[in-house]
Amino acid sequence: MQEEVCLLPMNTSGGEEMVNGDLWYEIHSRFRLKETKKSIARSLGLDVRTVRKILRQCEPVPYHREAPRMTLLTPFEGHIRQRLAAVGWCAQSIFEELRAMGYSGGYATVRRFVRPLRQEAIRMATVRFETPPGKQGQVDWGRCWTTIGGRSIPVRLFVMTLGYSRRLFARATLDEKLPTLISCHEAAFEHFGGIPHELLYDNPRTVVLSRDFEGRDIRWNPIFWDFSTYRGFRPRLCRPYRAQTKGKVESGVKYVKRFLRGKSFASLEHLNECLMSWILTIADERIHGTTHRKPSEMFLEEKELLLDYRRQPPYVLQERAVRHVAKDCLVSFETNRYSVPMRYVGQPVEVQGEADRVLIYHDGKLIASHPRCGQRHRCITDRAHYAGIHHSEPPEISSWRYPHPGFDAEVQIRDLGIYERLVEGGAR
Repeated sequence: MQEEVCLLPMNTSGGEEMVNGDLWYEIHSRFRLKETKKSIARSLGLDVRTVRKILRQCEPVPYHREAPRMTLLTPFEGHIRQRLAAVGWCAQSIFEELRAMGYSGGYATVRRFVRPLRQEAIRMATVRFETPPGKQGQVDWGRCWTTIGGRSIPVRLFVMTLGYSRRLFARATLDEKLPTLISCHEAAFEHFGGIPHELLYDNPRTVVLSRDFEGRDIRWNPIFWDFSTYRGFRPRLCRPYRAQTKGKVESGVKYVKRFLRGKSFASLEHLNECLMSWILTIADERIHGTTHRKPSEMFLEEKELLLDYRRQPPYVLQERAVRHVAKDCLVSFETNRYSVPMRYVGQPVEVQGEADRVLIYHDGKLIASHPRCGQRHRCITDRAHYAGIHHSEPPEISSWRYPHPGFDAEVQIRDLGIYERLVEGGAR
C-alpha cells in the first residue's frame, strides 16, 4: 500500500494558472518551512511566477469558470464520481447503474467520462508524496484487546505520526470521545515539543460532521475547529475510499498493536508508562523501513520547524453535568453510577469527566474521584463514602472487583432498597 498521494495534476503554462484552496495552503506552508520559491514551483509543476503571485495573496482567490455545456450525462456526474472507487473504476458497471436511474445516453459517453478519472486514480496510486520537515502529521485510532488488572478489556489506541521523520506518539484510552481526542493531541504536542503545520484525519465524527465526496463542502465539528484554530494547525481530511492517503499513521497503529501482544498491565496508567518507554527506546531508535534512518535522527531536522505549542496554555475541554445525589449516595454519569460521601445526599454536585477519571465537586470543592468506567450500567463505589451508616444485620452483597486500571476499591452490585433502608432508618 502506498502511503500518501499527490492530489492534483498540474502543468506549467507561463504563470497564469488558477489554483484551488489546497494548493494555496500547500505553497504558503512550504514557504513558511523555508523552501525556496523555485523548489516549490519545480516540485508542484508550476511556473515560479505563479508561486510568487500566490505568496502575495493573503487568502485563496476562488476560481470562477463559465458554466459547462449541459449533456445527457451532466445530471449524473456527481453520482459517477462517488461510485467509481466502489465499483473499481469500471465504466460498464457505472453505465448499468445510470440506465436504472433513467440515463438515456450511450455507453461510449460514459466510457469517455470515466477514462481520465481512472487514469488519474492510477497515477495517484503509484506516486509517493513525501512531506517536508515539520509540515504534516497524521492521526488515527486503533482498537485492540489487552489484559489489564488480570482481565481482558478493549482499549483504544491514539496514534500521531510525523510525516517526515516517522516519529510517533501513542496513548491507550478507554474511548474515542472529543475530550479524549483533544487531551491526546495536547499530550502529543508536548511529547514532540511542537505542532505540525497540518494534521490529516480519516473523517471521524469528532473532527468533521459532514462532507461531500470531493471535499469542497466540509462541515467541521465546531469544538474541534476551535481547538485547531487555537493551536494554529490546519486539519485536513482523507478522501473517502482513499485509506492509503494516511498510510504512515496506519502503519504506526499496526506497529503499536504489536507492542501490546502477549503483555499484561496492572492499570491503564501502567500500560501508558510502558508504551512511552517503548516509544523512546525502541520505536524512535529503529531503522525505519521506508526512510532507512532512525526517526529520532530525522526528527532533529524538523523539530525547529514545528509550531511552538508553549505560546498558549493547554486547551482543556471537560464533560460536565450537574446531578443531585440520590439516597444511595450515587450520581449517574454516562450510564454508570459513582459514589460520593453520604453527607451530600440530596445536594447538587458537578460531575466532570476527564480522559481516565471522573471528578465530583460540591461548591467548587472536590469531594470524590473515581477511575472512569469504560463499561455501561456499572456501579463504582468507595467504601469510605458510606462510613457512619450502621445496621444490625449486614445486607446480602454480591461483590466483585471491577477490572478498571488503577482502581483499588470494590465495585458492588446491590439492590437499591438496601440504600433506602440504610439512609432512612439505619443511621445513628
